Amino acid sequence: MKKLFAVTIIFFLLIVSALAHDGVNRQDKGPFTLKKLTDDVYVLYGRGGNIGICVTPEGVVVIDDQFADLAPGIAAQIKTISDKPIKFLINTHHHFDHTGGNEFFIKMTTIVAHDNVRKHMLAAPQETIDNQTARIQRLEKQIAEAKDPQSKEVADMKGQIETAKKNVEAARAIKISEVPAPNITFSREMRIYVGGKEIQIFHAKRGHTDGDSIIYFPKEKVAHLGDLFVNRRMPFIDRAHGASTAEWVETLDAVLSRIDPASQVIPGHGDAGTVADLKAFRQYMVDLRAAVKQAIEAGRTREQAVKEIQLPQYSSHIGYAQGLAGNVGIVYDEMKEGK
Repeated sequence: MKKLFAVTIIFFLLIVSALAHDGVNRQDKGPFTLKKLTDDVYVLYGRGGNIGICVTPEGVVVIDDQFADLAPGIAAQIKTISDKPIKFLINTHHHFDHTGGNEFFIKMTTIVAHDNVRKHMLAAPQETIDNQTARIQRLEKQIAEAKDPQSKEVADMKGQIETAKKNVEAARAIKISEVPAPNITFSREMRIYVGGKEIQIFHAKRGHTDGDSIIYFPKEKVAHLGDLFVNRRMPFIDRAHGASTAEWVETLDAVLSRIDPASQVIPGHGDAGTVADLKAFRQYMVDLRAAVKQAIEAGRTREQAVKEIQLPQYSSHIGYAQGLAGNVGIVYDEMKEGK
């Protein structure tokens, strides 16, 4: 349990996206709702990234596994539709709301993902040590400069320091061999054939991260995009782990050119949708970039752009106010840096 808790802390610290993605009370629906999309393909909604399930005569293929505490429940949900073994588990990217169950499932199946998913997961302990150590130093400096050493603000910062120290200690206790990273990886594309089913797994360009996979079942006309597509909610752009909004649009174009126009599309978060929903999300990325580009050309500072830019056509999306402001700032930095 201590090992599992430590790993959980590490990935929770790294992946703030879990909160940004969900945008709603995690207990709203559940935690599980199983929906049948075709005779053999299902989507499992829960607390975290949407799970794809494909049932074949030889075994089950699962896409993503949410959080560690939900893994046994996910396995139980799969058992309600098939008693076959889980042949493969595919991680769409490295964020912990999509890979949290890896430690549970890696004991019974093979985990597949892009090369960079493994890289980021193995780097997580040291990344946590570096980030939390820097945070401790910042907080200590703020405490030293505080006018009132007895203030509630200073007390809160001291509490944050103690938490950060515990996180560093937990990270140092992690052995790289204990991180449940994928044990089969690829760079561009691979195909899996199970029980007569063809599963295409491919990476186009950067997008939500630098290690996103698209999983496509051509016969069933179902695609799972992970967080390259979130339906009617604001996306999280993880620049710290290679995200690029310019390449994100190109990645979506590559998907749209490849999948059947009649496909059902499972997003990382939100309800399963259609190609039209995917195109609508692509348009958000285009509109976001156009608005930021216009602001830069008009001489607006980053702060002004974050404050002034509004995209009212998306105001009904979950997390709009905070999400748009964050997206604007990230795209502003990306464009200014020429990345």
